Amino acid sequence: MICDEDTRPEAICDVLIVEDDPAQAEEIACYFSRAGLTVQILHSGSEALHCVAEMRPRVALLDYNLPDLDGVTVAERIRRLSPETAMLMMSGRIDGLPEPTLRKVGLYSFVNKPVQPSQLLSSVRRMVRTAARTGLPATAPPKWLGLSFG
Repeated sequence: MICDEDTRPEAICDVLIVEDDPAQAEEIACYFSRAGLTVQILHSGSEALHCVAEMRPRVALLDYNLPDLDGVTVAERIRRLSPETAMLMMSGRIDGLPEPTLRKVGLYSFVNKPVQPSQLLSSVRRMVRTAARTGLPATAPPKWLGLSFG
């Protein structure tokens, strides 16, 4: 989905999912929507960067392996465009990222795929509540960094 005048997503959403696998993105989005969260899906890093400042998501759930950019690059740029957005990264092709890398770009945690939506939901809900209450991204104690499911 490209963010232009005719297809602009809602101005604010709870969760932006940036995932190149449409089936996986839809599964997570449906699960989060049923839980009462407002969700938008984009399938590339460039789409996310094009839309994020306008969307102002409370949480961005980023795939590490995107077709155009890696997730760390996307996270660094989202941090500049939308500093209040909390971010969580996931991937099925790498075992994780070093804690200093996660902290440097302001990532809440790294999640290994396959991920169970029910497990992911509890972290995302906590992040959404924190962002909604404070207007700041959720920051986690160090024990949350590198957390993985699957």
